[in-house]
Amino acid sequence: MDAELRIETAGPAMAAAAAGVLCRSHAEYPAFQHLFPDRARRLRVLRPFLTATARDAARHGRLDVARIGDRVGGAALWMPPGAWPATPGRKLRMTPALTVALLTAGGRARPWLRTGAAIEADTIDGWYLIALGVDPSAQRRGVGGHLLSPVLALADVDGATVGLHTSDPANVAYYQRFGFTVTRPLGELFPGGPAYLSMRRPPQPS
Repeated sequence: MDAELRIETAGPAMAAAAAGVLCRSHAEYPAFQHLFPDRARRLRVLRPFLTATARDAARHGRLDVARIGDRVGGAALWMPPGAWPATPGRKLRMTPALTVALLTAGGRARPWLRTGAAIEADTIDGWYLIALGVDPSAQRRGVGGHLLSPVLALADVDGATVGLHTSDPANVAYYQRFGFTVTRPLGELFPGGPAYLSMRRPPQPS
């Protein structure tokens, strides 16, 4: 670990900075690439969506950021047991930002919404990792593992499961290193798109 790396739990004021990191780290994410082939448009969709999601996580779950020196080099968005998916009231609060994202998505908004609904229908009884991202300039330095560690430790103490979804096959081996296993495939959530996988991590013995 870099001596200058610090993991901090942040408030809503850090949502935009966290979203910036997540945009850079998720710019080539398979599902987003398929839905929004044009990279510039993809980032215009992702930024308001991820900012609203990060702000919601800071208010109702946990927003952890990795500070590398004076910059934010990574972010993890978490929801504790019972807080995911978002309640109707929370979704209403996110509506202005989500409306911007959906208008930018245009004709791709409908399959994107269907994807979100299918993921929410896959119930997680425990902590839920909404998103984990590390700035490309800070990758392969262990930042992701340090972002995961605090909540994984909390889950182990509480005897709680941790869940996530991914459409990137490369993520499977990564998360397996931390005790996650693929529990079931969700399949193609939009025609021709990459298959989503549901992963779970049971509490680990101390």
